[in-house]
Amino acid sequence: MTRSLEPMIDFFLREKGELVHINGVRQLGLIRDATDNIQMTDEKIIRAATPLHTGDIVDCRDERYFVTSQVDQNEKSCRGRMRKCNQRLALNWSGQVKWFDAVVEARTFSTETGKVISMPEGNILVTVQDNADTRNIALNQRFYITHQPFKIVGIDRILNGIVQLSCTLDSISPAYDDVEHNIADRWKYEIAHTYALHINHGTIAHVRLNEIIPLNVTAMDNRNEMANPVITFISSDPSVVSVDQQGQIMGIALGQASITANLTYHPTVRSTIELRVVETGTHIYSIAITGNPILKTGQSASYVSHIYDHGVEVFDQSVEWSLRNQDESTPIMGSITASTGNCVTIKAGSSIGANNKAFALTATLVSDPSMSAEKNISLKNLF
Repeated sequence: MTRSLEPMIDFFLREKGELVHINGVRQLGLIRDATDNIQMTDEKIIRAATPLHTGDIVDCRDERYFVTSQVDQNEKSCRGRMRKCNQRLALNWSGQVKWFDAVVEARTFSTETGKVISMPEGNILVTVQDNADTRNIALNQRFYITHQPFKIVGIDRILNGIVQLSCTLDSISPAYDDVEHNIADRWKYEIAHTYALHINHGTIAHVRLNEIIPLNVTAMDNRNEMANPVITFISSDPSVVSVDQQGQIMGIALGQASITANLTYHPTVRSTIELRVVETGTHIYSIAITGNPILKTGQSASYVSHIYDHGVEVFDQSVEWSLRNQDESTPIMGSITASTGNCVTIKAGSSIGANNKAFALTATLVSDPSMSAEKNISLKNLF
């Protein structure tokens, strides 16, 4: 568009302009491609009756653009070149993560020679808006783009309104980086949740025909018991065993079915038990283990098994005890030091490497080895 059209800019904006948002404010603008040639980047020329500045964010045609050039300002309009943002990147300041629209390129244009310059392999140039947040960007700060880590090795703030970052490919930090969501150092400042769910009736339980028993389920978050977890229960055959969302199961017909419990908001975290429906009058035993859920290295603690027959505690049955590492690793990081009746004492080893590990203490009914219960015991360092 030439300067001779300047007196008619109001007419052209009204008749040919399209709706855009400049820094979030609704405006009319004249948009055209910056070149007739097909390019790797999407660049356009914008003309608007309102002021434009380098670094302004323009939303048009369902895309977001940066004004990347100096702005040509006339009496009635402003004109500038803008480039489509092709990436969003997250920058992390000690746990405070902020997302930025950016133009990322592995090739750049030389204003001196007029030629496209390829950057060294593994290097990219990132352009972001100059604002209060991006002014805090520092050298060696890391970020991810398309699941690849980069490190900032150069910062150029010469052009008012935008910041250009020279970046080089970096190495992944598995302990700290959330690679899936492209956030560097996320787990360095956030707690990564490790969930577990356990039905505390062993692998097999019994319910009498037409009677109801509750399932005892424990949910853990980073080896700490969760209060009021939201759990979904599913029966493999509701015509044999039904279950409601409070974990109350009912024997509908003689036979067996599996009950699966999973954390509602983390459905891959689950536990399954086989329920057998038996005739009325049949003994239905269950076991509950009481005792401290945390044991410090080098120390001992006692645990008691309570045996129930259809929900009523009985005292004519006994259990055998066993101990293993919850993750099935060896050697076992502790031992059973005493066992008297339905009581047991275990001692944790003194290894520092046991911190944040766990025991699985199992009580198995002597009269029916298919009936057992487990208790998870978290290990912590003494100091």
